[in-house]
Amino acid sequence: MKNLIKISFVIFSIILVNSSKAYDDVLLKSESSYVSNHENRFSFMIGVNPSINKAQDVTNLSASYGKKMEEFWFDSNLLITNGVFNKLTTNNPTATGLTSIQLQDTKSTITTVGAGIGRESHYIQNLLPFKDLYEYMAANITYNMYREKTTSQNYSGLGMIAKFSTYKRFADYWSFGGQFIYSIAPVKRAQNNVLETSSSRSLTLSYLTVGFDLSIYL
Repeated sequence: MKNLIKISFVIFSIILVNSSKAYDDVLLKSESSYVSNHENRFSFMIGVNPSINKAQDVTNLSASYGKKMEEFWFDSNLLITNGVFNKLTTNNPTATGLTSIQLQDTKSTITTVGAGIGRESHYIQNLLPFKDLYEYMAANITYNMYREKTTSQNYSGLGMIAKFSTYKRFADYWSFGGQFIYSIAPVKRAQNNVLETSSSRSLTLSYLTVGFDLSIYL
C-alpha cells in the first residue's frame, strides 16, 4: 500500500504538470492576483520525514531555479538528503555486504541534481477564502549519488522527483509555503569483480519529505 501511494503521487503530479493549457488560461486570467511578469524563480526548501515522531529520520535541504517558458517553467533542483538507511531504501545484502540489522540505524547521504518541467496554477483560490494563493507542480529527471557511510561505498544512478507546493504571495517578489517532494532512484555501485550482475550491486532509493519553501521571483 505504501508503494502504491508513492506511485500514485508521482503519476498524479505528472498528470497535473501536463494539464490542459486552455482551461488554465481561462482560470488564471480571471484571477485579479494573477501575476505573469516574473520570468525567474529561486526557491529554497527544508524538508523532513512526514512522520511526526520520526521527522529526523529523513531530512533534506534543496535549492531550485525555475525559468518561465510561456505556460510552463523549466525547473532544476539540487537536493542534499540525509536519512536512516531503512527509510531511504531496502537492504540488498549482495550490494552492501551487510545485514539489515547492521544497517537499520545508520545514516547516509544522497546528493541529487535534476531538471524537468513545472506548472503554476491558482486552483486553490477557488477552495480557500484567501487571495494571492497558488500552487506549483513539477517533475524532474535526476542523477543521484548515494554515499553509504558504514561501508564507505558509493552508488549512483538516474531517477526522478515529483514536487507539489502551495504558496502565499506576500509581496511582488517573494512567496512562502509548504512543499512535498517524492524521490525515487535505482542506484548501483561499481563492480568488485566481473561476475557481479547489475542487480546484485543495486539499491532502490525512495523517500517522501514535507517542508517549507521560500521562493523569490525576479
